[in-house]
Amino acid sequence: MQSPNSTEGVRDLLDRILSSYEEMDRRFAPAGGIGSLLNLYEQVRRELDRVSYEELDRMTREIKTVIEALLKMDYELRKVHNLKLVFDARPVGSATE
Repeated sequence: MQSPNSTEGVRDLLDRILSSYEEMDRRFAPAGGIGSLLNLYEQVRRELDRVSYEELDRMTREIKTVIEALLKMDYELRKVHNLKLVFDARPVGSATE
């Protein structure tokens, strides 16, 4: 093995680094390569900086409130549905007078 301080050792290290970089870039080719991915990362990071945790938390709470209201409405509608089934299943003329 060449000493990392020798010219040949530095050249070997550089060749390995370039080979590894090229292989990595090939794996990322479907997404446009490493440079494209890094640009996309920076763009996503900038856009996420525009959204606060407080805003996300508020929206999450509001969504949970709506879900709870819809679940309550669903429960009440199922009760009405079941009551209708009970009344529709009762034979005609069997009402107590």
